[in-house]
Amino acid sequence: MSSQQPRRGARRRPRTALAAAVLGSVVAGVLALPGTASADADTPDVSRLILTPTATPADSQSFTWRSTTAGGGTVQVRPVGGAPVDVAATAVDTSNLAGVDYVHYSATATGLTADTAYEYRVGGGERWSRWRPFRSAAKGAKPFEFLYYGDAQIGLDSTWPAVVAAANAKAPRSAGSVHAGDLIDSSNQVQWTSWFNGMGESAATTQVLAAPGNHEYTGDGALRNWKMNFEYPANHPGPATIGALAERAKGDTDAARQTAAYFAHWENVAKETVYYSDFQDVRFITLNATQNTGYLRPPTLPSCAVDCPSPGPLWVEFQAAWLDHVLTANPNKWSVVTFHQPVYSTSTGRDEPVLRANWVPVFQKHNVDLVLMGHDHTYARGYNNTNATDAPGTTNGPVYAVSNSGAKHYTLAPAGDNVWTRNGATQVKRGQGVTTYQVVSVNGDTVTYRSYVAEKKADSPEPEQVGDLFDSFTITKRGGVKHVTEAGVEPPSADDEQRIKVTVPERAPGELVWSIDGGNGVVDLGTAKRSGDHYAATGSLNPVRVTDTRVDAPRWSLSGRVGDFTSAGKTFSGKYLGWSPFVGENGGDAVAGAAVASGFLSGNGLAESATLGSAPVGHAEGSSVLRADLDLRLPVTVADGTYHGTLTLTALG
Repeated sequence: MSSQQPRRGARRRPRTALAAAVLGSVVAGVLALPGTASADADTPDVSRLILTPTATPADSQSFTWRSTTAGGGTVQVRPVGGAPVDVAATAVDTSNLAGVDYVHYSATATGLTADTAYEYRVGGGERWSRWRPFRSAAKGAKPFEFLYYGDAQIGLDSTWPAVVAAANAKAPRSAGSVHAGDLIDSSNQVQWTSWFNGMGESAATTQVLAAPGNHEYTGDGALRNWKMNFEYPANHPGPATIGALAERAKGDTDAARQTAAYFAHWENVAKETVYYSDFQDVRFITLNATQNTGYLRPPTLPSCAVDCPSPGPLWVEFQAAWLDHVLTANPNKWSVVTFHQPVYSTSTGRDEPVLRANWVPVFQKHNVDLVLMGHDHTYARGYNNTNATDAPGTTNGPVYAVSNSGAKHYTLAPAGDNVWTRNGATQVKRGQGVTTYQVVSVNGDTVTYRSYVAEKKADSPEPEQVGDLFDSFTITKRGGVKHVTEAGVEPPSADDEQRIKVTVPERAPGELVWSIDGGNGVVDLGTAKRSGDHYAATGSLNPVRVTDTRVDAPRWSLSGRVGDFTSAGKTFSGKYLGWSPFVGENGGDAVAGAAVASGFLSGNGLAESATLGSAPVGHAEGSSVLRADLDLRLPVTVADGTYHGTLTLTALG
């Protein structure tokens, strides 16, 4: 909608004339006002839309949603401003909530162009969701941010949506989010609906990488709800990717037969719970740390009396062997591993020795950059003591972090005696009674991690308040050398380096402005000429420059509408004017609006508002120049005279 008063984020430009003379006419430009971008409404059939990455998100994208339509589903994908392509969906499963039956669909679009703005909608027939934006990943390194959440679990209708809103306000251009398990408390349709509601549009427009926690199995031992909600890469562990461990399943012994049965069963257990995705020079790896023997045991298991495998430890070792394989083959500069139960527990009475014994050696061997965990409903971040250095505030190995993003809180183990101190690790920062989210920025040679307080218990001992920066550090990799430095600490320089430092202040909110370039703004269509059964005149709209410097790069559009043309008491309708928009200079990712025919041919021409140009969410910061060829066609019955009309331009953003 538009308003007659400028809103915050927009600046008033001088009133400018654009004149169109048809028999001579003037089109006057008036104030362009920001407002809420219009969008087609979602069909009520569709809900729980979510984007999840493939193994190669530079050229493909997965979509999942829930629908009340059982007759099949389709995703339509198009480059912004381009023609849509249909992608048939698969019906994954069904569910029921409050007496309503749903079908859960998933689909994967392939053949995408890297680092390109796309739009998609889901549905079928006459019933579709609205078009939503997403962007394919770049091939190789390109700066981006992602969010890291600990357990949402409790407070799904209160704390969780507030945490997500705060995180998205802090990182409005985030490429996606990493979730370290226990997204819900009990795996039922009510709680999953609440989790999706809390995620809002961020689930439907950015990548979501989630690890299952123990509560995903509560009431759902086969993870049926998980697998109907998420579509993840099928690059999970199997005999070909677990190295020498696969040998244990070979032979005629009871132990070998039972191990083979476990491995065969676990290929399905690991599917969509253990996976990796390569995104802009980062390998994101997700593990399944839950060791409940109920779901680890296959329906039928060969008998075993001697040297029988223990399913929990073997499951952890199974993933460790695969983890070693995918880290050895990692072509990216950075690696991030996410799972639920921590290898270094933080809360009183908790410990995961099997995970620690099997996974920490792999993290240390490959010098994984970030190990992101949840489960303990407290905060802690630190390092393995073997990675300490002589430089204050500097380490050189993996960073281990535990976060809590919900309303459930536990008590920290004592600072001087806990799982970390007893197992050769150091907590740099710890917190109790705080709900946090983390913003992680990846930029060339550096990864910067920042944790913020989203909610705080009244009895929390931490001095930080809601909205404060709670923790931060930077990882730097140059010339094969890695340094993890605390806030305010510079990484050591190599012998051949001189470091240059500059501080850039926080950006202002920015603004969306437009102006008319060139001349006095008059578009003179000259004298209309007879062309068979009508008069015709053509010309070009003066260029309209749109500049958007707002930090969150929201969608904007600029539309135009023409009133009646008048001349000394005579008039004709603005519908007879049409246009064909196009984009000139384009530093802001603008897309031209659709051509509108003169109403003499069909429709109501520019008497109805039409889009001159627009830019999608996440567009580049810069200026774009919008232009249009004008086409006026009049009935021969229009009286002679010099007519003037006004084209009103309205910005929505």
